[in-house]
Amino acid sequence: MSKFYEKHAKKIIVLLVILNIAFFLGMLRIRFNTDFSLFRLENSKYEKILKELEKDFSTENQLNVLIEFDENPLSLDGIRKIKEYDKKLKSIDGIGKIISPVPDEIPFGFRKVNVENINEENFEIVKNFLEKLDIISQRYGKFYVIYYIFPTKRVVSKIDEVIDLPHYFAGSTYLQEKMYDYLLLIVFTLPPLAIVTIFLVFRWRLGGFRPTLFSVLPAGMGALWTLGIIGWTEREISILTILAPIFTIVMGSADGLHFVSHFMDNKENKDKFSALSETLKSTGFAMILTTITTVAGFLSLAIIDSESLAQMGKFSAIGVAFAGIATWVFLPVVLLKSDIGVKKEDSKISRTFRNMIGKRAVFITILIVVVFFPGVYFLDREFYMLDIFKDYTQVKKNSDVVQKVAGITVPVFGYFKTENLLSAEFANKVLDFEKGLKAISFYDIMKNINEKIFGQEGYPDNVVRVRFLLNLLPPIYDNFVNLKIFSGRVLIFPEEINSKVLNEIEKKAPEDIKITGAPYIMKEMNDVIVPQQIKSLLLAVFLVFLIVFVRLKNLKESFFAILPISLTLIVMFGFMGIFGIKLSIITATMGSIVVGVGIDYAIHFIESYNYYLRLLRDKKRAIEKSFDVTSKPILANALGLSIGLSVLLLSPLKIHEYLVGLMWVSMISSAIFSLTLLPTLLFVANLKKNGV
Repeated sequence: MSKFYEKHAKKIIVLLVILNIAFFLGMLRIRFNTDFSLFRLENSKYEKILKELEKDFSTENQLNVLIEFDENPLSLDGIRKIKEYDKKLKSIDGIGKIISPVPDEIPFGFRKVNVENINEENFEIVKNFLEKLDIISQRYGKFYVIYYIFPTKRVVSKIDEVIDLPHYFAGSTYLQEKMYDYLLLIVFTLPPLAIVTIFLVFRWRLGGFRPTLFSVLPAGMGALWTLGIIGWTEREISILTILAPIFTIVMGSADGLHFVSHFMDNKENKDKFSALSETLKSTGFAMILTTITTVAGFLSLAIIDSESLAQMGKFSAIGVAFAGIATWVFLPVVLLKSDIGVKKEDSKISRTFRNMIGKRAVFITILIVVVFFPGVYFLDREFYMLDIFKDYTQVKKNSDVVQKVAGITVPVFGYFKTENLLSAEFANKVLDFEKGLKAISFYDIMKNINEKIFGQEGYPDNVVRVRFLLNLLPPIYDNFVNLKIFSGRVLIFPEEINSKVLNEIEKKAPEDIKITGAPYIMKEMNDVIVPQQIKSLLLAVFLVFLIVFVRLKNLKESFFAILPISLTLIVMFGFMGIFGIKLSIITATMGSIVVGVGIDYAIHFIESYNYYLRLLRDKKRAIEKSFDVTSKPILANALGLSIGLSVLLLSPLKIHEYLVGLMWVSMISSAIFSLTLLPTLLFVANLKKNGV
């Protein structure tokens, strides 16, 4: 095999250069998708309702802008200031409609007063009317008014330019716009940082710059090729698929480390051609097997009813496969053409793990499982949009201020269609539904106008009066009803976003009103994530067991191989429950990833054990030799993966921070079980192979 690489070295290098250029060009085609609908189920009933609503009202996206005044804005200058903001906001390209706290016209008797031309003569009329509307919120000695804006594209930065007073944003559109900025930051900073951190950890194991560089380059190329594939096919990258190149770097580097590490160990007493040949024999099948099992772990995510999660799993699987191919194609050529030194030193960490083999391994395993298992019962699946962002981010700070001052969170919608759109019967049904909720609808506006002009409490009791009042209403009502197709919507701001509150709103809604919105789409995902995650994990474990069994052809060894990852899964989910990490479609991916990646350590150990068992024909010596050659790369890999993924701590997204904690717990647990419990089981088991 080494002769093949020597003969075709130049052709392989040229091919790699061409591939890297092609995939780099593909990466330049990528655009960002910040739509939170990626958290939906494949056939989401709430998304279907949301699309109907969007069709009737052009957009379901909403942006709330809370403006802070030092003094009460219900003064002549204050109202003029608000109307000045109205003009500036309406002039911004991308703002479809706005609901101003101060309407352009207000009814006075049976005529309208133009507020845009407010002066000292009509100021009292306008002021008295606005005071009855209760448009001012007062907190902490400050005064606040709120705009409801319905944009058609990115407008936050433009709004920042025209509003010169302190202001705060909230709403689904704002979250999506900021997500775009955050994804831009992540994609251009974190993958390079992941490579650097993994490089430093691997250098600790390999001892030199060049061997370390060679070990991580295949993973780097795998990440580049993955981004290139995304660019040439989907052309979009989201909060989920952005993890694919990072996972590729972090997890795809494992084979590179093992290959270079084993090559350097073999080079101690062999020339580089013999060392390469020996490395391919002792670790070749293990590298192929670990790549396949990691790919299988990612592909198992496809059975979860989420297109975006399946896409992330698909591209992560492709990335890991690319890294494996690059390792097989690239590393042998470079190692033959380069002269790298050999680092020989004992590892205190490896010695510690060696001393744990035996009864201590069983005791430590039981202790770890007993500590973490109770946490499984405390898993929380209440995951919503604002849970994505860290507390220090501008998004979270803005949303907190808006919620405290105006009681507004991410909105949900009540959508309805009826030919009795203007009837008192249907209006009162909607108004009854709104009681106890912070909500805005056409019927609220009509009710307030009716009470101000006619002094009659409630919604007008006949359609003639309603149509009369429509002529006096400011044109904002068409944000809530579409008179042409007899449809309407209620804008609802839940006190909190959690399943209890959302269920209560939906339960309270009459049959005519369909409830929808991004929080309901995410709630729908939360409701099914646990059972589907269990199915995904069972599939991942089964696939890995099947792959390992096909290779080893030994039922007992195959069972031993999946035992460390099974225990690691218990530890991981227990850790989530104990530390309050919410189960979401992103953290749920870790289960399948742990199965695919954690099995690598067991595979490398068992493959090495079987190789040396055939050579030495002594079980104890085979285990000791296997431990010597695998412990350092396994530990370096576990640390490399954990430290490499730790760059996500720099991400402004809280969910990425959770992944770091889960990776540390999972990889360290898997390494402990694979290097202590697994050798113990192999030693005590009655494995009669090759006459042993």
